[in-house]
Amino acid sequence: MVDYHMHTPLCGHASGSADEYVESAIAGGFREIGFSDHAPMPEGLRKGISMSPDEAEGYVSSIEAIKQEYGGKIKVRLGFEVDFPLFESFDEKYLTDARIDYLIGSCHFVDGWAFDHPAHIDGYNGRDIDDLYDRYYSQLEGLVESGLFDIVGHFDLVKKFGYRPKKDFSRTIEKIAGIAAAKKVAVEINTNGISHPVREIYPSDKIIGILFDRNVAVTFGSDAHSPDRVGYRFTEAAEKIRRAGYRKICGFSGRKRYDIVL
Repeated sequence: MVDYHMHTPLCGHASGSADEYVESAIAGGFREIGFSDHAPMPEGLRKGISMSPDEAEGYVSSIEAIKQEYGGKIKVRLGFEVDFPLFESFDEKYLTDARIDYLIGSCHFVDGWAFDHPAHIDGYNGRDIDDLYDRYYSQLEGLVESGLFDIVGHFDLVKKFGYRPKKDFSRTIEKIAGIAAAKKVAVEINTNGISHPVREIYPSDKIIGILFDRNVAVTFGSDAHSPDRVGYRFTEAAEKIRRAGYRKICGFSGRKRYDIVL
């Protein structure tokens, strides 16, 4: 099993050292893990959300050191979680940096609104939820189409607070899945949604089925912000994707994808 979505205190809302995350993974029987902390956001947005641009290189170097320290015990991969559309604060050199194993592309903002942040939940008041989903999935399509990323983060994050659309977005999701398959972009099975009002894994069972039917690769991510959350509810997640038909997940090294048997 692998966990490719783990954070560090550099993001401003996580706790525990990188060593503690690795030790937690080893104790949990993991063969492979990946750090994917939030890439730098602009100054006005970054407080408590992401590292600063001048911390990015230190982050990369620290995880490189962790790789060496634990090389005989567990595979440690290095990534970033990058917001799309890209902020100018993200140094695009990391898109081609040989040290980077993978990049997760995520959408946390719609028209400048941090729709998944509890501090901004009032933004849902009076909002057209179908329109929100339209805008979100339009951005997600652009993310996948860009070809910049290896993994789509929390595919249906827009459901986090339990707001559901009346419109059926199946065709939209099928289109995005088709693009992901063509671009060889994987989707993470992110268990963090279970801890939020929606009480569901990202993505939903229905979307997982669509992804399988379109031959989209998947991997696992806990979105851990503390060491005790590494691999959170992964047994349940594995059962879900097996029911959909998956018999393998994927890993990454140097931006190259490989299969891992479930």
